[in-house]
Amino acid sequence: MRRTTSLGLFLCCAGLAVLLPALDATAQPMGTIHYTNQKYGFSLSLPGDVFVPGSARNPEEGGLWLSKDGQSRVIAVAAPNATGDTLEAYRTFVIQQTYKDAAFDYTPVRDNWFVLSGRLGDVVFYERINLVCDGRYIYGWQMFYPAAEKRRYDRIAEAIHRSYRIGRGEDGRCGPGASANAGSDAR
Repeated sequence: MRRTTSLGLFLCCAGLAVLLPALDATAQPMGTIHYTNQKYGFSLSLPGDVFVPGSARNPEEGGLWLSKDGQSRVIAVAAPNATGDTLEAYRTFVIQQTYKDAAFDYTPVRDNWFVLSGRLGDVVFYERINLVCDGRYIYGWQMFYPAAEKRRYDRIAEAIHRSYRIGRGEDGRCGPGASANAGSDAR
């Protein structure tokens, strides 16, 4: 029987679930939403003229943003790697559970991260996953948007990617001798 991490369950199912409590995100005067997760220390920025904060299932673990036109969503979360999955095992799980019928067009893998990008029918997805603190924590963000708006939203996904910074485990404590593996160079 396959075990899953809480992050895997959240990322795999969040797109179809009803999401409840509010986020800690602020719209800046220049129209940018800057989000920093207090518990896990990751951050990202989104265009405030396109996205508004949604309601995350567990605001301590991350956030949800919806496009004002209802066409796109961004989810960013972090959680302990409860099952101890390796990067490759977790990548396989995500492909099989979330993207089993997808057509991939960008799938780089590095020492502590991977990206999966492609299409599921008429929806484009971009997902970035990092394992940090010697694999004890999983960080990730994903974006879904209509294929008909690919050119527009690809630029937005790239901007979010450039702004994304991972943290150092829960409350910034990787632990003695643990490596944060905090590189954020996906392209």
